[in-house]
Amino acid sequence: MTSHKKTILILLEYYLPGTKTGGPVRSVSNLVDWLGDEFDFRILTYNHDKGESEPYLGIEPGKWYTVGKAQVRYLSPEETGLFNLGRVIREIPYDLLQLESMLANTSIQALVLRRLGLLKAVPILLPPRGHLGQGALGQKSTKKAVFLRIVKLLRLYQGLNWYATSEGERDEIIQHFGQGEAASIYVIPNLPIRIIQVGEYVKLTKRPGYLRMVFLSRISRKKNLHFALEMLRGLEGEIEFDIYGNIEDARYWGECQKIIEGLPSNVNAQYCEVVPFDQIVKIMSQYHLFYLPTLHENHGHVILEALSAGCPVLISDQTPWKDLETSGAGWALSLNQPESFTRALQTMIGLDEAAFLKQVDDARSYVRDNAVGLVGYEKHMRLLSTLTDDAAQ
Repeated sequence: MTSHKKTILILLEYYLPGTKTGGPVRSVSNLVDWLGDEFDFRILTYNHDKGESEPYLGIEPGKWYTVGKAQVRYLSPEETGLFNLGRVIREIPYDLLQLESMLANTSIQALVLRRLGLLKAVPILLPPRGHLGQGALGQKSTKKAVFLRIVKLLRLYQGLNWYATSEGERDEIIQHFGQGEAASIYVIPNLPIRIIQVGEYVKLTKRPGYLRMVFLSRISRKKNLHFALEMLRGLEGEIEFDIYGNIEDARYWGECQKIIEGLPSNVNAQYCEVVPFDQIVKIMSQYHLFYLPTLHENHGHVILEALSAGCPVLISDQTPWKDLETSGAGWALSLNQPESFTRALQTMIGLDEAAFLKQVDDARSYVRDNAVGLVGYEKHMRLLSTLTDDAAQ
């Protein structure tokens, strides 16, 4: 495990080849893809996918596997207990510890181990992953409020380096943990997948009166699928609505199924499957519109992936991507004005091929203007270099 490169140890609950989780896996895999030649990435993760108990096929305990540009060790259930996890971490030489999110079990365990003096004194980088946003805190609000009070009392998050993906997320950290944290907050947008720089896509035909659109995300209340479905009532035209994603909340999915059963005959909404991350851009290129009225996203990888595929988007204004309409790439609308979603959908249904292809070009231009991977690469290089240099001093 010796290397001339600085070693960054990343602790994740789930990682590739898993397909049933969202943002953290994408953020880390993109980071590794962009910076894996400059840093030695070591990832500790569970040996199974979310919601599963069977380990990935062919995985042996204690062994490191090459996954992309990272070395990954898949933890057995016995190794995920607090003190066993601490033992595994202490066996690994590293210059920076990057955690998954504020609420991930592995992140909390690592911070408890640090408070107990059972981890080496190196910088720790923690991304909130949108958990401090109003839309996210509104889900299971009582439990989260109690949790925040406890961790503040224990000073669990004190002395960390915060990784915010927007100025808004920076403000949320300060709001909850105080102005004293400001100096240790780094604002850097997540890196996009590298295919966004290539921008391959399939040109679809489009006729007025017909719309083929897609929802691709975890099936959970936060992603607001039920709202998306309700807005399909009363639309004129032929509509196909394909739903992809891991059914994370079975009860919520049951609510959505009841709405689907009551949709008018001109709307065909159906569940498809879970999509591997490396197939998302290809899937998106087969639709006229990506539809995600989410309650909150701190970044929204899938939004940029849709745009990179030349697929216009209809999303809520609870993401960093708010200027879509002026750019011609789609809409970012207020959930307090549901009629605006209906109008946007009807507009998309009415587009002819020439108008739709103009939106395709505008979507790709938006990505080129806003998802600048090379700038993100340089910012991440500076951040990781600074923190790993601090560890060496």
